[in-house]
Amino acid sequence: MPLLFLYLLRLFLLEWLQIVGLFIGLFFLIDGLESIRRFSLKANFNWGEMATMILCRLPDFITLLLPSITLLAVLLILARLTRFNEITVMRASGVSIHRILIPFMLGGLLIAAGQLILQDQMVPWTKRAAYHLEEHLLGQSPSPTQVEMDNVWLKNDRQLIHLRQVLPNEQVLLEVAIFIWDAEQHLTGHIQARSARLHQGQWVLLHGIHYQYGKQVTAEKFAERVWPLSLSAEQLNRTAVNPDFLSFEQLNQLIERTEREGYDGTRLRVLLHSRLSQPATTLAAILLAFPFTLRLPRRGGVSRSLLLGLLVGFFMFVVVDLSQALGMGGRLPPVLSAWAPVLFFTGIGGFLLIHLADPKNQG
Repeated sequence: MPLLFLYLLRLFLLEWLQIVGLFIGLFFLIDGLESIRRFSLKANFNWGEMATMILCRLPDFITLLLPSITLLAVLLILARLTRFNEITVMRASGVSIHRILIPFMLGGLLIAAGQLILQDQMVPWTKRAAYHLEEHLLGQSPSPTQVEMDNVWLKNDRQLIHLRQVLPNEQVLLEVAIFIWDAEQHLTGHIQARSARLHQGQWVLLHGIHYQYGKQVTAEKFAERVWPLSLSAEQLNRTAVNPDFLSFEQLNQLIERTEREGYDGTRLRVLLHSRLSQPATTLAAILLAFPFTLRLPRRGGVSRSLLLGLLVGFFMFVVVDLSQALGMGGRLPPVLSAWAPVLFFTGIGGFLLIHLADPKNQG
């Protein structure tokens, strides 16, 4: 690799690591003080658990701020190179803007790849662990996945199911009501049972009555009847699932199951595409940083360019959040709400970069 490429890549990665270290220090300082204030007087307070909880919160915090950290690193490196006239020497030696950009984009790709892996594998697990540790420190009851749930409604194929109470650990349902429709959406039957239990992979209804609606209404009592329905423990806990605790694959499966049961999966789809688009936001931040810092001093100065770049970067993240909010509210399609801002600002950064690289615009 050319020495210039390695030099710029090393500068960028070292600056990025220094800023990450700074943000980590600030996070431990601020979150640590807040956690001591919040949990120190609780009966279940434990220094080890509190430290573990703070550590578990760190991956989510860093992943969320990676675009901002990357933008700041590029701005500082380019401002420093401009201040010491290194950019001028590179340009005078025939090095194009695009060649200067390549090491930064390669570093951004490495950061984006790490960000994607963290979001898929580490962040859901650490957020779940931090949530349970916080519950324990606060002395709260276990999460809904571990306790009984009341008045649960489910939809599966042509059946609408009401469960007065669900005992997930015992795999028992109490006071089951099942309403059955045909293909023309006509009510054809109604089953009421005192309970249901999972036995050898099949749900069995106990002590109930089956009403059938046709030309005549018939009622048949039963003591035990197999319920031909695929109802997993995950479906029973659907209302208790926190999508922030799921990997990309698990979140996609939750979306498919939610929509198959007849519920609206828009918010889940927006969340999935937003998490997938965040690494691309990191690359867009690099493209936005270049046009505002690779400028000659007579064009306004490094300080002005740096300030303008920070303001534009802040505006970018405001637009991204606004677009996601519109997607959550159903005003924009999920894919568009997550990816349109990234593509839009990438296009702006690319256009300004091409304009900056044009020799006609350098005078």
